[in-house]
Amino acid sequence: MGGTKIKLGLIHDGKVVAQASLAASSHINLITRLAETGDKVDELLAENNAEPMGIGIAFPGIIDNIRYKVLSKYVKYPDAQNVNFSQWAVERWNIPVAVENDAKAALIGEWQFGSGKGSNDLVLITLGTGVGSAVMIGGKVLSGRNFIAGNLGGHMTINMHGRTCTCGNIGCVETEGSTWALVDEVKNAPEFFSSSLSREADIDFKNLFKHAAEGDTLAAQIRDKCLKTWSLGIINLIHAFDPEKIVIGGGIMESHHILLPHIHRMITKHSWVKNNPPELVAATHPQLAGLLGMYHLLTRGKKANSTML
Repeated sequence: MGGTKIKLGLIHDGKVVAQASLAASSHINLITRLAETGDKVDELLAENNAEPMGIGIAFPGIIDNIRYKVLSKYVKYPDAQNVNFSQWAVERWNIPVAVENDAKAALIGEWQFGSGKGSNDLVLITLGTGVGSAVMIGGKVLSGRNFIAGNLGGHMTINMHGRTCTCGNIGCVETEGSTWALVDEVKNAPEFFSSSLSREADIDFKNLFKHAAEGDTLAAQIRDKCLKTWSLGIINLIHAFDPEKIVIGGGIMESHHILLPHIHRMITKHSWVKNNPPELVAATHPQLAGLLGMYHLLTRGKKANSTML
């Protein structure tokens, strides 16, 4: 359940057999949006003549995955902390529910069905609207006393003189290299109106990398700053968790041919593991890993060919 879209998937035997989406409308109450989401789920089930065995929800916030509660006061969905997901699933379909942070769900999905397969010491980082992360050590996803372990890679300080982040911290990776920060930085640059970026309706990383490749000075300058930001953030994660593999997802991975070599060079130059760096890989399922991760959480220990959401 993102801040922009709610993505739905019907999964059978580890494969997404049908998909749908609807606007998040995250300015309204989550309980209202869940009712409307339930209607969309029923449409998806009817269209595919399917019966659900469980429903998984990947949510962009700090999640108590034992009591299935949202802990963080997420800037979207103002009532999220008060929603009883289990009650909703039972009353609507009489099925079990699983709720997990979206980055942790994506990590599990890539571990079971994607680029993390065969590795039990993983870091996943997503680069885009925000910067999210999740960590697995010895085949177990880190959680911690407050359920934040491994989850705040985007909120490590890398610029002590930086801006205050939406989280309240100073100079986070996210304030230096995310889509919401990018828009502010580009539009406030003195060179903005002389830059080809000013002609774009959407200032995002796709357009930033495109104009940088075409020789736009401002775009190239900000692209290089973002590459350094992401590299330093990933080096911090390496030093903290010493993973075998790092899976990178998010819309920015359309430019993986630029991103991955740059980060690799930074790791081999600046990290403590320069002689034995982790493998850097692009996510196999950047749009579906969260769905697949929730499927795994709901079906582990059950028959693998269960049909479910």
